[in-house]
Amino acid sequence: MATGIQHSMARGTAWMMLFKLVERSLALVSTLILVRLLSPADFGIVAMAMSFVAMAELLSAFGFDLALIHKQDANESNYHTAWTCNLLLGFVITAVMIALAQPIAAFYNRPDVFWVVCILAVGASIGGLENIGVVAFRKDLQFRKEFAFLLSKKLAGVLVAVPLAFWLRSYWALVAGMLASRLCATALSYFVHPFRPRWSLASIGEMMHFSKWILVNNVVIFFKEKTTDFVIGGIKGPTALGLYNVSSEFSNLPLTELAAPMNRALLPAYAKIQDDQEGVRSAFGNTIAILAVVAIPASTGIFAVAPLLVPVILGANWLQAIPLMELLALAGGVVLFHSPICSLLIAGGRPEAVARCHAIFVGVLICGLLLLVPNLGEQGAAYATLAAAVIATPAYLWELWKRAGIGPALFLGAIARPIFASVAMLIVLRLALPVAEAMAGVAWQALSLILGIVLGAIIYATVIWATWLAVGRPGGAEQIVLDQLRRTYSRMRKRTGDSG
Repeated sequence: MATGIQHSMARGTAWMMLFKLVERSLALVSTLILVRLLSPADFGIVAMAMSFVAMAELLSAFGFDLALIHKQDANESNYHTAWTCNLLLGFVITAVMIALAQPIAAFYNRPDVFWVVCILAVGASIGGLENIGVVAFRKDLQFRKEFAFLLSKKLAGVLVAVPLAFWLRSYWALVAGMLASRLCATALSYFVHPFRPRWSLASIGEMMHFSKWILVNNVVIFFKEKTTDFVIGGIKGPTALGLYNVSSEFSNLPLTELAAPMNRALLPAYAKIQDDQEGVRSAFGNTIAILAVVAIPASTGIFAVAPLLVPVILGANWLQAIPLMELLALAGGVVLFHSPICSLLIAGGRPEAVARCHAIFVGVLICGLLLLVPNLGEQGAAYATLAAAVIATPAYLWELWKRAGIGPALFLGAIARPIFASVAMLIVLRLALPVAEAMAGVAWQALSLILGIVLGAIIYATVIWATWLAVGRPGGAEQIVLDQLRRTYSRMRKRTGDSG
């Protein structure tokens, strides 16, 4: 059974990574257009409103979808109860946010935040109406359907935001895109899944037993992700916040493009094999190995090419984002390993352990922000984020060993060769990039950026492959990739032979 689940996990991860690739392509194109049409302050105003909208949405953060995934024998009553609770909470959130819109605008001393909060608050009610039946796509590992559903939702937001940005040249384009995405997801959920929810609270006690810890966990995650918005926005204003958020979005590409889709596929897969300790250990080890061999060089590469990436991709108005992107890329390279640990612990019924780890992260982050942001601004926030990521990591590893019996040796074996190869790549690129950075003109900088990415990929692949051969070809990501290439080649030869 575990082997079959691992194969489903691999297919699910592939579908989710394909979704993230397509989604990121859409987001990248839209962001490249939006940053040219809108100012950092526009992004900052929306981020100010979203920080409080996200706080209100904690009321709906009971994680009923995760409870349904964890509960392998969930029945229709559980699904009806989950939908009813989401609906009620969505209406409550809308009412709370409209009531708090004026105090929120006063907190930031930005009157224009008031109407942004009011409009975005409506999205909570729309989201509460979404068909809970689509959770079955993840629960039953039907990731192809999950892919189509998520992609449609993302596409709707892009198709609304970009044309409006050309017309309005205002943050209202971003707001409209977010609302359109919510509307599309809710409407589409009833077309893609036959389940029809109805009003019921029959299973609320049973659902809350697991979900209460998901709520606690999500509250801590909220502060983990939004504390920087509160501190930077309150102390330094919307421009600084816009710089930080856009820098974070680009520097965390390995986290959002690799760890997040893997995490979405891993949680339901781990839930199905949660009683098979050896199967869980094997699946988790393969996940970490593959994540390390791809994500570590990606984060290191963003750090290395940031002086060229910012002027070429974002433009001259965003040059202050260079040091932010460098620091946040390093932080993201550490944080991305937290995600599979959290998935494993939650799937095993240990959400309280995840909450403890996130709480340590938040505690360090808050201390760093309060100490550094007043004097260093958004760059101080980046330093605080990096410090929190490094200091909190041992807590995640401790909970993994204590709850799942997986020690740090697995991590050391998985990350040693990728780190060595990434450092070699970084040294070469840092020696070459100062010359390229001094070149005049965006065209030369763009060419240098492309050559730097290609050179970095060649150096990394060469070093890690040579290192793997030198240490005797041990099991790991390299062997997994080689086996997959062999299977692909065999299938191609078979199809060619059949055609002949």
